[in-house]
Amino acid sequence: MKQSYFIIGFFLLLIGCRNEEKKVKPKSELPTAFPTIINPINIKYESTFGEENPTWISTADYNFNYLGKLQDSISLKRISFSILETLESPPKKSKIKRKKRPYADYYIEWDKENRFSFMSEPKIEIQVSSKQINNFHPALLRNRTKDTIPIGYGDIIPLILEAKDKSGKWKPIQEKFVYMCGNGVGTIVLPPKEIAVTLVPIFNGNYKTQLRLSMGSNKSNVFWG
Repeated sequence: MKQSYFIIGFFLLLIGCRNEEKKVKPKSELPTAFPTIINPINIKYESTFGEENPTWISTADYNFNYLGKLQDSISLKRISFSILETLESPPKKSKIKRKKRPYADYYIEWDKENRFSFMSEPKIEIQVSSKQINNFHPALLRNRTKDTIPIGYGDIIPLILEAKDKSGKWKPIQEKFVYMCGNGVGTIVLPPKEIAVTLVPIFNGNYKTQLRLSMGSNKSNVFWG
């Protein structure tokens, strides 16, 4: 009788172990697959300060190169919200038909009521592609929350590149970009499930190490550089 109980117990334990092995991460927790970039030849990393392959701590300058829904393939371009802001709409009495500006739904001008100004740090997924294109790594940011969240200001995504030093500690190798004057700097927002794509410069150095992008407590996957 005892032997029968032992066999049954062992059989149930074996089934439980197999069920544990079958457990897979929910699809919502898996890293977002990086879209195919269909115009890599036309895109290059552009810095406000003209720094190419800097070997010292530089000012982070992450711009928007795509903003919208996640797709299998995307085309990159430089999106400038400051230019959009200076495009004056026709006077109200004008007979010219008003047109909605591109990316207007993503940009809140500085003098408009903005509930995002005092919002706590948003949670966001950051994925850096291991592929190098035209001396940069494409990076994807995705809003996995159910609410629209702030993702940038002016034309900038507030990302910082970090590297592991020889003692294994993560250290920033970039300084945060700060506008000289806050007036006229609007807020850029990202709706649920949508993505933004930016470009990560490739640095020169005297040894190979691990890198990651950081936005507050949000960290990207680790990649080599």
